[in-house]
Amino acid sequence: MKKNIFILLRIMVGFAAIVIILLIERAGIPYKASEGNSLIVENDKITHYKESSGSRKCLFITDSSDQNAVNARKNLEQILIDMRIPYEVADVAQGIPDPFGYDKIVIGIRHLTSFGEKILDYTDFVEDGGKLLFWLPLEREDTLDIIASKLGITDNSYSFAEVDLFNPKDDFMLGSTHVPFSLVDYYNSSMQVNVDSKSEVFADCGTTPLIWRRKYGEGYFVVCNFGYCEKAYRGIYSSAFTLLDDVCIYPVINGATFYLDDFPSPVPKGDGTYIRRDYGMDIAEFYTNVWWPELLALGSKYDFKYTGLIIETYEDQVSGELKSNTDVADYYYYGNMLLNSGGELGIHGYNHQPLCNQDFVYEVELGYNLWESNDKIRDALTEVTEFSAGLFPNTHIQVYVPPSNVISEEGREIIDEEYPNITTIASIYLPQGDTFVQEFDVDESGMINTPRIVSGGVKDNYMRLAAFSELNFHLVASHFMHPDDLLDEDRGAELGWKSIKATVEEYMNWLNVSVPPMRHLTGSGMAGAVQRFSNIVLDIEQKDDSITIKTQGLIDTAYCIVRVNRGELGDVTGGTLTHLKGDLYLLEIENETVKIRYKQ
Repeated sequence: MKKNIFILLRIMVGFAAIVIILLIERAGIPYKASEGNSLIVENDKITHYKESSGSRKCLFITDSSDQNAVNARKNLEQILIDMRIPYEVADVAQGIPDPFGYDKIVIGIRHLTSFGEKILDYTDFVEDGGKLLFWLPLEREDTLDIIASKLGITDNSYSFAEVDLFNPKDDFMLGSTHVPFSLVDYYNSSMQVNVDSKSEVFADCGTTPLIWRRKYGEGYFVVCNFGYCEKAYRGIYSSAFTLLDDVCIYPVINGATFYLDDFPSPVPKGDGTYIRRDYGMDIAEFYTNVWWPELLALGSKYDFKYTGLIIETYEDQVSGELKSNTDVADYYYYGNMLLNSGGELGIHGYNHQPLCNQDFVYEVELGYNLWESNDKIRDALTEVTEFSAGLFPNTHIQVYVPPSNVISEEGREIIDEEYPNITTIASIYLPQGDTFVQEFDVDESGMINTPRIVSGGVKDNYMRLAAFSELNFHLVASHFMHPDDLLDEDRGAELGWKSIKATVEEYMNWLNVSVPPMRHLTGSGMAGAVQRFSNIVLDIEQKDDSITIKTQGLIDTAYCIVRVNRGELGDVTGGTLTHLKGDLYLLEIENETVKIRYKQ
């Protein structure tokens, strides 16, 4: 009898052990919160908002009477703001300013006719040692003909050249390869010119130079003959600006982040057409056995940590009592595995309905419902934050990503004022429909904006060039994708997971090869990096033998891109200098004062 009882106990213990192993496998090892390499700081430490220091020795010229100049102005001024260039604005519609008294002049107009003979004052300014950048392609007019040879132009047509690609010189920009970047919706956008042998060409589109620099007297002209002045291409214009000074130094974010929207979330039931075609599995099997293990393997191979964005339910309810989701096994399984791989969790929503009340009007019909009231928006936010905290009590969830990147002003105010644990909104960088479009910055309320730049796993020329551009402007990469991309033909479902995975892997590898020192961050890590980027103020003094950088707002570390056009850099105190490629360096600022030995 005792023997039988003993055997029965052994069977029960063995069965219990199996159950525990299965639970551990399903739920993942309990997550222990870890510290990132760039943490969010308290609001009171953010005292500067992209301020510049020093006298305004840069003049930005625009033309309020020319719609082309008006359209370009916002992007061009944002470049100066983010690069911390102290500048003044002059409008030629109100009169032609005197160029003397400035170090640099940037001209953001296409027509020089209003200058008349005063354009010679500007060439004299350059001849005396000034630097002048034409930031937009110029129309051929009598005024341009007067100065064309000084700019290095030998032949100039009255018609513009069709520009269908951007081909940078190998060492000019980060992330450039031997394959040019193709443009979409291209047109006749650039001056059809040839330049002389004294002109240094840094980018072209085959036969037409797109960026060149020419010495004139003691100074330099830089011409940016690239006619697509859009947010996606700011890095091309900022790179042209860096060619002006002997040494150009400007702050950057230095970070790459990968987001997984709708993850973890309720796993769709049934089949996906292309999943069944390629793998013979239903959706749930595919997520568990293929998609997630292979995505984790990619992150491990290239050392990227994912930020998953929780959706509690896919019910479209926007009124009445909001019920909690009690089917949480998949959340434990996927969420804990993500956390234990070094990743992070944020919030995407109670459901996938953007936080927009009855007053919101969609410009593009997306099939979403409007919340009954602001109180229901609050109920939804409270439910999903409590749901997430209950599942993952050891995590500090700080990042909110709006469904479809849409959120109303009222929704943002509610988050900002009533949900202090949410410190960051990660929406979208490039304008599209009703999306909440952001800059990389910090609101004066303390809310951190960390927009995502590219998405999905489909090779897209526009996204490829946008990613390249932001690598060179902010030294930042931000990508998002969804587990259900394989269910939507518009997001590449027909291509299949192997193709999508290959594209994501190609992107990760490109980032690592292009900028090996670039930091790999989670969503809150990116937010902390943006805080430091927004708060740093630089006062740069260059002498014949040294460069001194005095900072304000340094929290702990900050980063700068350094381009050396003339001379050589030597020893550094107060920071660390890392060569990237060509004339480009990454400077890590560690002390409030940095000194760099410089030899002309």
